[in-house]
Amino acid sequence: MKSNTKFDTKKIVGTAIFAATAYVVALVCNVIPPIAGFLSLDVKDAVIAIAAFVYGPVSGVAIALIAAALELFTFSTTAWYGFIMNFASSAVFALTASLIYKFKRTLNGALIGFLAAVAMTTGVMLLLNTFVTPLYLTYFVGMPADGAGEMVRELLPSVLLPFNFAKALLNASCALLLYKPLISALSRAGLITGRTGGFTFNKNSVIILIIGGVCLAASIVIIAILA
Repeated sequence: MKSNTKFDTKKIVGTAIFAATAYVVALVCNVIPPIAGFLSLDVKDAVIAIAAFVYGPVSGVAIALIAAALELFTFSTTAWYGFIMNFASSAVFALTASLIYKFKRTLNGALIGFLAAVAMTTGVMLLLNTFVTPLYLTYFVGMPADGAGEMVRELLPSVLLPFNFAKALLNASCALLLYKPLISALSRAGLITGRTGGFTFNKNSVIILIIGGVCLAASIVIIAILA
């Protein structure tokens, strides 16, 4: 019982650290001007996905909820619309990647998990853009309902699809590049047990760096074009 309590305490502390980190990352990224006037770009989903890899899918979803709620009550200017979109993006990305990795804890499992997360997040966000974004444009921007719906339909292939894909790809690349250093730091801090506390550079590290770098470059190019 004492051992379980100690483990739960470490998990709670680690979860709180990841939630705070995700919020700070979102706050820092908030200075980036939104694309098309309402599409915010941040990399907090990468932090939340790493947390889900470490503490499990449920913890990842919980951190996504906490981070979205903190944004809602602090610096968000999009009210419930932003909350729904922020939570959905983070939760779907982290949940998809971590569920696959949970059953296949290998490099291939991580890569497949992030690839599936990019596809799933892009699809879910496009669905939400179709139904939620017109409501935001109507009730918060003041556009007529018909005009808002038509505008979103026009933006779907030219802006919303590439943006959602690029944002998910950016978060996947950041998660790949940051995973080992963060795990190493948490291990040295005693917040993770059963893992090596040192950063080991090996063949897998090279593969991760190459894939992460390529994905990062591709996402930056797409975002630069949209901006």
